[in-house]
Amino acid sequence: MSLQPFVFAIFHVGVLCFFLLLGKTIRVWVKPLQYLLLPSAAIGGLLAMAVSPYTVQGLFGYEYPQFAVAMYDNFGEVSIFLLNFVFAGMFIGRKIPSFTKSLKSATPQILLGQILSWGQVLIPSVIVAFILNRYYDLHAAFSTLVAIGFDGGATVAVGYTSTFEELGWYPDGVQLGIAAGVVGVLGGCVIGVSLINYLVCNGYIEEVDDPEELPDHIRRGIYRESEFERAGTITIVPQSIEPLAMHFCFFGLAMLSGWGIVTALEQLPGYVGEFFGFAPLFPFATISGLIFQMLVNKLGYGEYIDRGLAERLSGLGLEFCILSVFASLNLPLVLESSVPLGIIVVSGIVWSIWSAIYVAPRIMPNFWPERMLIDYGQSMGNVPVGMLLLRCVDPEFETPVLEAFSYKHAFHAPVFFSILAFLPIVAAEFGIGYVIGISAFAIFICFLLAFLLGYWHSPRINWSNEITE
Repeated sequence: MSLQPFVFAIFHVGVLCFFLLLGKTIRVWVKPLQYLLLPSAAIGGLLAMAVSPYTVQGLFGYEYPQFAVAMYDNFGEVSIFLLNFVFAGMFIGRKIPSFTKSLKSATPQILLGQILSWGQVLIPSVIVAFILNRYYDLHAAFSTLVAIGFDGGATVAVGYTSTFEELGWYPDGVQLGIAAGVVGVLGGCVIGVSLINYLVCNGYIEEVDDPEELPDHIRRGIYRESEFERAGTITIVPQSIEPLAMHFCFFGLAMLSGWGIVTALEQLPGYVGEFFGFAPLFPFATISGLIFQMLVNKLGYGEYIDRGLAERLSGLGLEFCILSVFASLNLPLVLESSVPLGIIVVSGIVWSIWSAIYVAPRIMPNFWPERMLIDYGQSMGNVPVGMLLLRCVDPEFETPVLEAFSYKHAFHAPVFFSILAFLPIVAAEFGIGYVIGISAFAIFICFLLAFLLGYWHSPRINWSNEITE
């Protein structure tokens, strides 16, 4: 069955919209999923994965029509574009705080975020180097999959398509990274709810009596009419240009500039240019968006770029990116490496839980449960998972945690993701020992700074949420 290109495109959009709305409908009516706080895109994505040609043909032998196979094959390409789109808009419309102010407010969370993320590199790398490599023939970059899938999220894994193609590990590397990301999103929600129960039962959170007493509209994901929120502010006369279209242009320019940066770096002579030839686009799209926003703010036009509209565009891209990534997962291919992947994924989860329970209360100056939950959720799945967990314990965002997290993420995302983009290359070109050394050194520096800056303290002194100077 052959379809005209525009009809084929309609099928792509229509199928994704169907699964997203189906996921939302299930979230509204199925209470267990409400208590697990699973995003609608993840629910719809799991359903799309369950009926995909990869799953049905690989596990049950039923052959789909060729156009359906081609459509699912294209979901991976769609998700790559959407990933770069989301990262390009990370700083669009933001008021970039001064370095001193953001650093003072967010340093403890920056340190916790780095410890969480680098541990997801270190522990799996040690396990791969000293245990799994004795029994399995694994790619050199295998140990980086947990950090790519967890901290980056399933959506970021597809951003490594060009990298893994150059490393001769495609589609396996991308598919395994997506699988790690899927587990990360599910683990972030399920284990996150368990952490909330633990915190409430032990009296560490005073604002919430019981997670089951969360308002019904939050669990179902539907605002009451009296609590409707505005999507954004129109700053440009629509007759001259649609404001949403103008903001879309900023996203596009950030992506184009990011491509220009990485392309220019590829032209550098010798090994440097070859090294950047492996790099994915999304970190450079983020940096381009940041530079663009700083320039606009400097010229005095920052007020015309509305963060609300930018967030809606980012949210739109993220919803369909998550959905298309889940749908593109080749489950039979992943099952071929399920044992070693499962081992390193479990090690990443254990490290994340240990960091949340042990490190967070000793490093945070105040509101440690709230700070821990949003960082844990982000490090396991993505920012929306962290926001969901924070909203459970701080429904109205009355604590300063969200502001501090935004400062932290402004530092964490471009720095860690830029470094993470090259770790698979380092592992493949120089060996896993270099990855172990880099990640161990980064964790050591974070703990050393926590001690030197006076953030490390006994949890018995500061278990309460009282603000300390």
